[in-house]
Amino acid sequence: MAVLTVQSHVVAGYVGNSAAVFCLQRAGVEAWGLDTLQFSNHTAIKGWTGDVFPAAHLKKLIDGLAVCSGLNNCDGVLSGYLGAKETGEVVLNAVERVRQANPDAFYCCDPVMGDNGTLYVAKDIPDFMKNRAVPAADFITPNRFELGWLANQNVNSESDAIAAARRLIGNGRLKAVVVTGLPVGTDGLAALTVEAGAAWRVATPKLKFNASVCCGAGDMTAALLVANFVKTSRLPESMAKAVSSVWGLIKAAEQTNAADIPLIAAQSQIEAPDRLFAAERI
Repeated sequence: MAVLTVQSHVVAGYVGNSAAVFCLQRAGVEAWGLDTLQFSNHTAIKGWTGDVFPAAHLKKLIDGLAVCSGLNNCDGVLSGYLGAKETGEVVLNAVERVRQANPDAFYCCDPVMGDNGTLYVAKDIPDFMKNRAVPAADFITPNRFELGWLANQNVNSESDAIAAARRLIGNGRLKAVVVTGLPVGTDGLAALTVEAGAAWRVATPKLKFNASVCCGAGDMTAALLVANFVKTSRLPESMAKAVSSVWGLIKAAEQTNAADIPLIAAQSQIEAPDRLFAAERI
């Protein structure tokens, strides 16, 4: 089992591939980490620095993987923060090459664009996500804001999310949407897996934590969803396990007053979450 994960990388902290590679490996899946860029820290931290890697550099690495590791040995592709539209074109080319080598391989696109009502990527990335990446994916993992942007509607409730997801499903190859960060009552959050004819919910209690600790939570959720999907081929169950693991990791941050999600110290949450939340069909 191997997954090609194409995302950002930071020297310190756990976002992008700095989170995804470890999550995949700890879950028992080989991770081929292809970094779209390298920054010193997350861009929410003042003083970060670094560079986006040229598309030609990334293509060269994929060419090498094809020769040395064999793209037929890749079970799926996960993409996250791209950094540049040209990088996205390389990702889609890699997805096509993997599918040609292994027709059973899947593509999970985490359409990283923004949150809390704000886009924070290059201006040409959102349209690329909507018109090129999302239709090429088998399933996507947007947060609530990203789903609303992709579907061109507000997503304030579970019914909104289901409607928005179904506006996207059937566009190209897209079969399912896994959306996170939906409010449930006054003290809960939910993630949904939405397919054309069914939907499932995983609800968790809200945790009290500094919002900056949450950097990387979405990247971890997408990586663990993919890791579980490689082993089960079932998105609802994969979502439930991923959400349970990330909830446990954030709970560990809350309990220890950590400045970051303690991915290493609390890594047992990946394999065996302290609390397992079930996927309920709705």
